[in-house]
Amino acid sequence: MPVERDAERAQWIALRRAGLGSTSFALLIARFGSIASAWEAPADEIGQTGLDAKFVRAFERARREFDAAAELAALERAGVRALTWLDDDYPPLLREIPQSPPVLFVKGNAGPHFDQAVAVVGTRRVTPYGRKAAETFCATLAALGVAIVSGLARGVDAIAHETALAHGAPTVAVLASGLDRIYPREHERLARRICEHGCLVSEYPLGVPARPDYFPRRNRILSGLARATLVVEAGAGSGALHTANWAFEQGRDVFAIPGSIFSEQSAGTNQLIREQTAKLVATPEQLCEELNLLRAGGQFPLPAAASASPAAPEPPPDTPEARILELLKDQPMHVDELVRTTRLDIASVIGAVQMLAIEGRVRESSPNVYELV
Repeated sequence: MPVERDAERAQWIALRRAGLGSTSFALLIARFGSIASAWEAPADEIGQTGLDAKFVRAFERARREFDAAAELAALERAGVRALTWLDDDYPPLLREIPQSPPVLFVKGNAGPHFDQAVAVVGTRRVTPYGRKAAETFCATLAALGVAIVSGLARGVDAIAHETALAHGAPTVAVLASGLDRIYPREHERLARRICEHGCLVSEYPLGVPARPDYFPRRNRILSGLARATLVVEAGAGSGALHTANWAFEQGRDVFAIPGSIFSEQSAGTNQLIREQTAKLVATPEQLCEELNLLRAGGQFPLPAAASASPAAPEPPPDTPEARILELLKDQPMHVDELVRTTRLDIASVIGAVQMLAIEGRVRESSPNVYELV
């Protein structure tokens, strides 16, 4: 890489480390034509760009104190690339969003741009239903070669990454810290595995620790890297809802898996559906149809075994799932009829039929009426 390009890249990193964001970078480029020209401009001209006074001071401090050689050497040692708006391999989908990060730090063997990528997000306190849903949907996407983008958090995020890796699909983890500050710490091994088959990305330079206020902004990158966002399971205050809202504002498709009306962990997903921020998808096939991933001309075929859990065991006797399957052998039944016949509470019946639908054992033939597949 030319020395001049290395020097300019270091200037971008310096300003990013100083706290300047996309708006500040845009103002500097509009006034001077490039960050390299802004770097050489007189101090009084920097103040005429429209930058807030604190960012003018940060700019001056960066010019005085930044050690470009040390920064570039640290990136090389860490195996991290710094992509700017000027780079051809900056992800094109991310470039389209408002407030796209001026510098994107990347570590890994693939990505961060994939022709087919879906963001999968959800609660950290995932239920068995949410785990099964995340595994089933992600397994289908992975079988189609779709990259899974998520946030390396506990719960749904980790399940999404693990499922992609288990099926040999690439996966991208978006961090709210520098790429040498993995959070949570227990996911350091998972992060290393992700680097082998995909990548870690962040807008924060090396050494920056995660902070609570970084996570909501991180989510715009998560949705921005993907053509669509799938919310698996999320409570009313879940950070996954921030990702869904970012995706909606970015003009990207948003999908949500419905949950029981009695489950706190599904309150957020059901709210997204009710407000029409997200489109309901109850099976992986529905999601693939919406994304045009089913067989259609040159599109990917959906593997027959991927639409359901291929090795899903029969439910144990006397469980709600087993009792419902036995009843549906004779004829389709309405949820209310299943409640009366099984004498189970409605929450148990709804949870059971949704789990059976995720597994591909039953389907909704008409509103609230289920039949065997």
